[in-house]
Amino acid sequence: MKNYKLFLIAFFSLALINVYAQSKDSLRMDSIIHALPEVMVKGEKPVVKMEGSKLLYDIPQLMKGRQVNNAWDALRLLPGVDAKENKLMLGASTVNVIIDGKVSTMSEEQLATLLKTMPASRLERAEVMYTAPAKMQVRGAAINVVLRHSNVDGSPITAEVSGAWRQQHDAKFNERASMLYQYGKLSLDAMYQLTHGSSYYTTAEQTNHRLDDGSVHDINSNEIGRSNGQTHDFRIGVDYDFAKNHSLSFVYTGSYERTNSMHLITGNITGSSDINTHNWLHNLRLDYNIPLGLKAGVEMTWYHSPEWQHTASTLPTGKLDYEVENNQLINRWKFYLSGEQDLGYGWSVNYGSHCTLGINRSRQNYVEVKAGTKPDDMTVRQKETQLDFYVGGSKAFSSKLSAEASLEAEYYHNSIWNEWKLYPTFSLTWQPAQGHMIQLGLSTDRNYPSYWALTNFITYTNGGYNEITGNPDLRPSTTTQLQLVYLLHNKYQFVAWWENTDNYFAQTPYMRHDRLAVSYKNLNFDFQRQGGIQIGIPVTVGKWLNSRLSLLGIWQREKNSHFYDIPFDRHIIWGMINLRNDFTVSSKPDISLSVDGMIRSKAIQATYDLPSSGNLDLAARWNFLNRKATLKLYCNDLLETNGINPYINYMGQNLRMEFSRYREVGVSFTYRFGGYKETKHEEVDKGRFGR
Repeated sequence: MKNYKLFLIAFFSLALINVYAQSKDSLRMDSIIHALPEVMVKGEKPVVKMEGSKLLYDIPQLMKGRQVNNAWDALRLLPGVDAKENKLMLGASTVNVIIDGKVSTMSEEQLATLLKTMPASRLERAEVMYTAPAKMQVRGAAINVVLRHSNVDGSPITAEVSGAWRQQHDAKFNERASMLYQYGKLSLDAMYQLTHGSSYYTTAEQTNHRLDDGSVHDINSNEIGRSNGQTHDFRIGVDYDFAKNHSLSFVYTGSYERTNSMHLITGNITGSSDINTHNWLHNLRLDYNIPLGLKAGVEMTWYHSPEWQHTASTLPTGKLDYEVENNQLINRWKFYLSGEQDLGYGWSVNYGSHCTLGINRSRQNYVEVKAGTKPDDMTVRQKETQLDFYVGGSKAFSSKLSAEASLEAEYYHNSIWNEWKLYPTFSLTWQPAQGHMIQLGLSTDRNYPSYWALTNFITYTNGGYNEITGNPDLRPSTTTQLQLVYLLHNKYQFVAWWENTDNYFAQTPYMRHDRLAVSYKNLNFDFQRQGGIQIGIPVTVGKWLNSRLSLLGIWQREKNSHFYDIPFDRHIIWGMINLRNDFTVSSKPDISLSVDGMIRSKAIQATYDLPSSGNLDLAARWNFLNRKATLKLYCNDLLETNGINPYINYMGQNLRMEFSRYREVGVSFTYRFGGYKETKHEEVDKGRFGR
């Protein structure tokens, strides 16, 4: 049945491609390299242009005729950009998001929340950097989101309200209100969002578990989960412009989340589990820009996440019945100072430093154990210091050739690591002709594990059969990437890259031989390597169709010579086709439809095999009341093929998982009061918090 549904997705996608081919003969794949015609951009304003090592995308032009209501969806229109859960991806790499030149210090979930609540009309342009220089204070690929800073109608107060309902198995709701007050050099903005509702999901797990004593156990468990809760997100920001390039900005960001979940387990394992979680976040940030290209800032973050869990279950090996309290408390300070100077004759130099000080206090206390062995209560106090210095420069040799390079030195210290690391970046950009760009880039990056992953705590799931274990010896990974980008006619994009990640880490299950348990633990691999090619093709047919075809092909290899007693060295070639289509049904009234499809082939992760997947999404949008009001109806994953059921069949490890999949239908309504001014919003980095 699943293959049949994937065939339907492929059929619809290829049918649309066939329509394009009949309208534009040169879009056939066998002639794409040498026959992409200028006629396709005739009469259109260029969507992208080059500035140094940046690709500057005109977001309003890119959104024309497309169903886009928020910044998240607008950024997904950029060539090569897609979303994976709450992460924006550029090719196969995670993207760093920068807002108005300021590093966005938010977690993936917080970033997604910010962009999904920000109206798309706020975006003026997006600056895509496949190789971000050190002056951006991020490493790897990055997108700088440049916002508008003027009211449409000149009114001192502007606002926007919205409400949404979405239904999978259960319903969730979202209400949001945003306001901006501007008077002279002072601006004040505020936002509040409430998300609430319930979720229903199922998980089935089957294992063929062999132990050292020669016994074999077939474990089949089925888990039904229900959760409900609410999340409050709020922000207040104040900006004051003393003069040109002289400004002071203060922002407070907060959130509160409460979730209650219940799990019922049947099969070889029977039981139930109740989990209550509360999360608090407070963040204060102050930024000061002064003339001569100097910037300084300070940020404080306080994060608290207590959790209570009660599990009672019966396993083939005995019973468990316990109550446990988990708690995480994090205090973190960040300071930065940076400068950039134009030296003339095409030369510029940048320099700076940023320092982060953090304290993580986590504990795990077993309040009561009625059945089973009582684990030890544990308390962890982790301190870390990260100090970075960087220097960089750029040179425009001519109007067609430019280069940019930087070197960053980082000192990282905690109770386990104490080391210096160098991060070079380099990019060379050449414009052989108007509308054509070739860029060669080299970048390095480091990924740190979450605080909770570095503890030695154990969390039980699936009635206690699955053990999620921390790893205090987990080391950060280091990635080096070389890439080549070719932009044709300012529209068609071709990217090729090679990437090597040493000490790559991922949470991978292992069926233990000494006892009946599956251990989930983050472990360092020898490396992960990738080589890939990505092609982005925009298509316009008259005024009624805007489409973008994205083709992705990746060779991937992962090696771990010390993975318990079953070392692995696996590789695969996999690909993905993504086709987005926006149809203009009517201009008066303003009604449009969208049909988006994706197909991905089989992939791997460590010992996991990841089956192929795909999705087909439909949506309709109506703008009315002079475009101040928007009503949207949608259905995501129409054929219920987007989720995957991973499995392991490797060296005596046999494990299969099946996750529930439900199509999502929903409706949203947005109303804008006056001209909504786009403002700067800085968020909080929770990427290493939580469990």
